[in-house]
Amino acid sequence: MSTAVKLDMMPSKDISDYAEKVLLNNPFENFKIENYKYAQLHKSITSNVSLDEFKADLSSISSVKNIKLSDTSDIDLLSDLNKWNFNNADSYFRVNSILERSSKKIDLDLFREEIVCLDLSLFKENIHLLKASDSPKTLMINNSNLSEDCARSIILNLSENAKLNIIHYNISNSKSFLYFEINQQNNSNIKFLSFQSNNIHTRNEFFASLEENCSLDLYGLNIHNYGVNDNYSFIQHMKPSSQSREVFKSIVKSGAITNFQGKIYVDSIAQKTDGYQMSRSLILDNESKANNKPELEIYADDVKCSHGSTVSKLNQDQVYYFKSRGIDEEQAIKILQKAFLVETLEAIENTQIKEYSYSLLDSRL
Repeated sequence: MSTAVKLDMMPSKDISDYAEKVLLNNPFENFKIENYKYAQLHKSITSNVSLDEFKADLSSISSVKNIKLSDTSDIDLLSDLNKWNFNNADSYFRVNSILERSSKKIDLDLFREEIVCLDLSLFKENIHLLKASDSPKTLMINNSNLSEDCARSIILNLSENAKLNIIHYNISNSKSFLYFEINQQNNSNIKFLSFQSNNIHTRNEFFASLEENCSLDLYGLNIHNYGVNDNYSFIQHMKPSSQSREVFKSIVKSGAITNFQGKIYVDSIAQKTDGYQMSRSLILDNESKANNKPELEIYADDVKCSHGSTVSKLNQDQVYYFKSRGIDEEQAIKILQKAFLVETLEAIENTQIKEYSYSLLDSRL
């Protein structure tokens, strides 16, 4: 894999000492960086599988607004490059993307439709999204059929009392590296599901910062990828009485690798925090691998935080039970896989999008 950024090939723009320091810790060259420990960005990940082009058929979902370039406006993220507000090492992907890509702003409150769809293949820019009103809104992000070395940033700012649901379809990418940043002001709520399937090399980073009385639900579904599927999350609770729930589930086969690293950070003033994190992986053969690394970093004393992780194989007693009742082994395995993943899809609030996602899952089992 080629290096995403080479400083001697950087465009003629001033680079701060801070940005240069971040870029020198290049995970495409230095595989010992802790936050990228399992991502294998230093390797050229290939597959003998020819990826099918994914075409999202949203005809079953009513009143969807497809975001066009004309719905966006320019925004300068470069001026804020040195402003890093997380209690964690800065993301190489964030700095890389802001230096290499221009950026567009989208105000979700300007759309009257309840459901809006953002197809990343139609844009080359980073995307900065704003949500201020408390009216319901669902954002569908189609991240498919891409092969890009350079990362892209998707930044979401939620004002007080704002509510937003996000479904991210990460499907059939040869290379896809995304940095998601979520900034929540008081009393805001967000539900985020990332549906990941049939990728060769993909990494998604989720950085979230919660103020007072916020709620964040982050779900990940990862099924039948062919190379390395990597997810990294950092959720920080900066003020009291906020809640985060994080559940990532992966099914791995055909020698693929799935990774999950996640940390919940609780500031000293963030009393009454309720943080939950769980990662579960189901391995279908002897060649595939699953690496899970959940973490807690807590500086407050009145909190409820927990994390857990499991890696397992199919329960053959359960397969036998289905076979004893006339269901063949192939169908039994599909049923067990779907049952393993159902918790993530049940988080989708919109009935039509939920049915569409279940249909999409069924087609990939």
